[in-house]
Amino acid sequence: MLPALLACSFAGSFSQSMMNVALPEVARRFDVTLSVANWLIVGYMVVAATSIMLSAFLLGRLGLRRVFFVGVGALAIGSGAALLSPDFPTLFGSRLVQAIGTGLFFPMVTSAIMTNSPRRTLGTRLALNSGVIAIGLAVSPTVSGLALTYFGWSALFIVPLALALALLVVGAFLIRGGASPGHASADVLSVILGLTGLSALMFGLGEITHDVLPSVVALAGGAVLLALFAWRQFSASEPLLNLHPLAHPRFAAGIVLVMVGMLTSYSMSILLPLYYEGALGRTAFVSGLLLLGPVLVNAVFTFFGGRLYDKFGAWPLIPAGLVLVLIGQTGAFFSAQGFAAALVVLCSAAVYAGVGFVVAPSKTTALGQLPSNLYPHGASINSTAVQIASALGSSLFVGVLSADVLRDTVAGAAKAQAYASGFAHTLAIAIGIAAAGLVLAFFYARAMRRREARSR
Repeated sequence: MLPALLACSFAGSFSQSMMNVALPEVARRFDVTLSVANWLIVGYMVVAATSIMLSAFLLGRLGLRRVFFVGVGALAIGSGAALLSPDFPTLFGSRLVQAIGTGLFFPMVTSAIMTNSPRRTLGTRLALNSGVIAIGLAVSPTVSGLALTYFGWSALFIVPLALALALLVVGAFLIRGGASPGHASADVLSVILGLTGLSALMFGLGEITHDVLPSVVALAGGAVLLALFAWRQFSASEPLLNLHPLAHPRFAAGIVLVMVGMLTSYSMSILLPLYYEGALGRTAFVSGLLLLGPVLVNAVFTFFGGRLYDKFGAWPLIPAGLVLVLIGQTGAFFSAQGFAAALVVLCSAAVYAGVGFVVAPSKTTALGQLPSNLYPHGASINSTAVQIASALGSSLFVGVLSADVLRDTVAGAAKAQAYASGFAHTLAIAIGIAAAGLVLAFFYARAMRRREARSR
């Protein structure tokens, strides 16, 4: 069963990152701005996060097998509709349907591993899952860039459609899981609060450098809606997303570090193709190839990090990972402005390597602080946090870069210089986030080490 579940993780991550190299071409093809085209990514993340919130409820009511087929079916329908999309609204809607599958896949797989793995191999298996996700993220831009460059934008969706159809066949034979249907219904109000709150927050972040007042209003409204969502989850007898694991401080801190790692990772995944295509004039296919090596480095270091975690724990693995991230980000900051493509690729590989030592070990440490009955809820929180962090990164970084490019080109700067300057600006923001994460990681990992020493 594990191979089929890992295939779901691959399909979800592939679908999630497939648009990263396609934003400039999609914006041109449908005559929309880069910020509008970016909603193909941001909207996907928001719906995926909302779907993740529903996953624990659905797993409890329907069981693993039925949730598997719901997710795969959504991926198949969304991919097929996107393949035939005649306009941007249809394409956007199709991406949202795709996102339902991804949102169900990630917590479903994590929960299944947590409940069916011996303690001694838990870190390795979770890291293997994270590595498979990283491979999907790595392969997707290259394959998508190839399809986009030589066959057109609609060909992007052939691979996720084929993956979904294959999973439908394989899942019929391999996926088993205690279906125990219940009669309770999902909390619709919570779904609305979560979806609208996240959407408002992402809109505000994406437009903050374009129009300050509407952005601030959207950010404030999103914060209020999400606060109401959290209050409802803590007060409800059957919450949509059980937030009680966050009452465990060590779990909450680990999730924050997961979000820092994902913000860092996604800042590179979304910004590097824009830099390669906008500043260096590379095709989508070449941009995907340039991204392939560094993201595969992430997959290797993620698996290696899991093995190190099983032997040594969180200290000094997680802080060391963030130090490596900062070194890579700083190098890329200076290299990008000099149009040194080889150095940018090398520095981005260092960033991705560091993230491999951060995300999976932080997730494993966080989930390990929970009693077994909270594993599914903890997994849902983690997966929701990953999607939210990715959406935050995409909204913020693409919003800043697109505003910089527009301002600089209107002022008379060359397109290449405008993209290089915007890329460096966004990297400066990402460096600040990673530095704050390093401070938290240092104290968190040290505390976990002392706790483990006392328990021996």
